[in-house]
Amino acid sequence: MKPTCFMVMPFRTKTVTGAGDGAPAEVDCDRLWDAVFRPLFEELGYQPVRADFESSSVIVKDMLNRLKHADLVVADMSLPNGNVYYELGIRHVAQGRGCVQVAADWFRPLFDIKDFRTLTYPLTDGSVPDAEAQAIRERLAEPIRAFCEEATPYHRLVDFDAKGAFQREAQRIADFQAQLSRVRLTRAGDRRQEQIDAIVKQHGDTARLMPGVALELVYLLRDAIPDPDRVGANFRAVRDFVESLPDNVRRTETVEEQYLLAQSNLGEHEQAIAGLRELNTVAGETTERLGLVGGSFKRLYRHARKQRVDAGEEEPSFDERDYLEEAIEAYDRGRQLDLNEYYCACNLPALLRERGEDGDAERAAEIDVQVLAACQRAKDLGTSDDWLDHTLLGAAFRSGNIRILQQAVKQVERGAGWQLASTLTDAVDWIAHAPEEARSELNGILKRLERAAKQ
Repeated sequence: MKPTCFMVMPFRTKTVTGAGDGAPAEVDCDRLWDAVFRPLFEELGYQPVRADFESSSVIVKDMLNRLKHADLVVADMSLPNGNVYYELGIRHVAQGRGCVQVAADWFRPLFDIKDFRTLTYPLTDGSVPDAEAQAIRERLAEPIRAFCEEATPYHRLVDFDAKGAFQREAQRIADFQAQLSRVRLTRAGDRRQEQIDAIVKQHGDTARLMPGVALELVYLLRDAIPDPDRVGANFRAVRDFVESLPDNVRRTETVEEQYLLAQSNLGEHEQAIAGLRELNTVAGETTERLGLVGGSFKRLYRHARKQRVDAGEEEPSFDERDYLEEAIEAYDRGRQLDLNEYYCACNLPALLRERGEDGDAERAAEIDVQVLAACQRAKDLGTSDDWLDHTLLGAAFRSGNIRILQQAVKQVERGAGWQLASTLTDAVDWIAHAPEEARSELNGILKRLERAAKQ
């Protein structure tokens, strides 16, 4: 009897998405199994088994038993496949040893597994020709043999004798979250700021150890005083707080994103753009980060435009035109990553109309329709997003749709904050491109929102 190796990987040919440089457009996963992993595991002395080896393997019970009892589980993480991640997690808990992660050297892992050891192999041709299959087997054979007895992260990191300490820590987290809730329910400016300062002081040391706590405090500082005149102070507090954190916490992707957002809002646009582009290169492009790049270029464009108008000049400078093009490009790339995400798409129509090239007005109108559909979808799904009603507001402003606008205004007024300040900055441009017959009423709504922002 040979020991069993259970392979966790996708089936058939899959499209490669979100990968690094050198990745093929597709990968034939079945060929990868037949030419690489099956013969490799046989060479290592194992009986290789994959999830589709027999028809009954689709039954969850069979899959769970294989993950529990196989002598070795090898999970190929090259592609962001939900089943593979799920099965890897089960094995981490089910057995203390005998679990190896492998991936093509162009893979970009999702969330926390980036900190777990992964054996990489070269794969430039997704059809896995014989020469490349042999090279992969040679690359992985010795590392798998050496690594298969290492403890899984769950059994290496969890303290099984610390239940009492865990319960105390859970209570601390619950208390912390209760403090956050009380602050969010406090609207009075000075009193709210005092509470925020107290929480940051109390939990600052914990934030230096726990990225989750650090991020909560960053959000708290960012949204501290919902007043357009205090936005700069809020973002300065974010910048200073993040700069006080140790590098391993500060470089957490979401914390870094918020730091770069603060930089851009404080006028440090070039530094923010450089940081965001580096983050996109290292961690992969996302709609959020591309939107932040677009926002930084949009601020640079508006500043250059204002300087030109104030100087009484009609012809845009090279920098003004370049900033506009860069903003449109970044927002459009973010939009195309996911058409259901409205963050990038909602910023495009006004910029396209301002550029005014052939077809821009028509394209702007089409994107506004897409934005309205994406927002309605998000509402139907019950999506929790502070920007959802602001996005609806913008699409209604640009199209002159008073009915949708009046509905969105009620929601936006309730949650007035720095998001509303950003929305009001955009609204002036929206009205300039709205239908002539709707501008008077739109200006009235704009004044109403300005009053809400100062309350």
